[in-house]
Amino acid sequence: MKYALVTGSTKGIGLAVATRLIETDYFVFANYAHDDATARSIKLTPDKHEIVKADLSTSGGADELINFVINKKIKLDCIVFCAGATCRKPFGQISYDDWTDVMNVNVSSSFYICQKLYHTISDGGSVVMIGSDMGIYPHAVSSAYSVSKAASHMLAKSLVKELAPRGIRVNAVAPGFINTEWQKEKPEWLREKIESKIALKRFGTPEEVADACMFLVKNGYVNGTVLQVDGGYNFE
Repeated sequence: MKYALVTGSTKGIGLAVATRLIETDYFVFANYAHDDATARSIKLTPDKHEIVKADLSTSGGADELINFVINKKIKLDCIVFCAGATCRKPFGQISYDDWTDVMNVNVSSSFYICQKLYHTISDGGSVVMIGSDMGIYPHAVSSAYSVSKAASHMLAKSLVKELAPRGIRVNAVAPGFINTEWQKEKPEWLREKIESKIALKRFGTPEEVADACMFLVKNGYVNGTVLQVDGGYNFE
């Protein structure tokens, strides 16, 4: 049995990734922060997953998740960091805590978890960060999100050198606009405006991003890359 940890995995991209891993015979430790109702409602193979509540915006929450995995006394074959946070407040209203929460979830917790679980990851294992196109192109709505995702791309590249002695590969996926819970509140005119900038003229699906993650998990020679999955965003 192979073991995987997937943060932020009870909805959206994280749930799609967890589902793909289970389908390929992984046991998945699925993580979430707050939404108990959604966590209780997800339908994953019962004997192939365990759900862990831990808020990665805090160091205490990260420690809870780390200690949970260590206490299982297993070796992780892969970690996929899908937990994400944003802040859509106007520029002048973003507080220090708002900014820090986004950075903690999107970047800092990933570094800290990799550091503390280093000896729990199998030799030759795989780490995947979910970044974003908005870490490549400036984000008009949330500078905190954009900066944090750019940082997650560089974190993936930087960890390549740190984890190379044990053959652990680290990559990032940069999704474009994907049909997740975050996109449901967008008005139709805004969706159409965004789609006009995408060569394929549509939003992607969580499953398409999960397929990209699985490629990075499986391919033993891809290391230190940021794989864009965006339908050709900014090609129009």
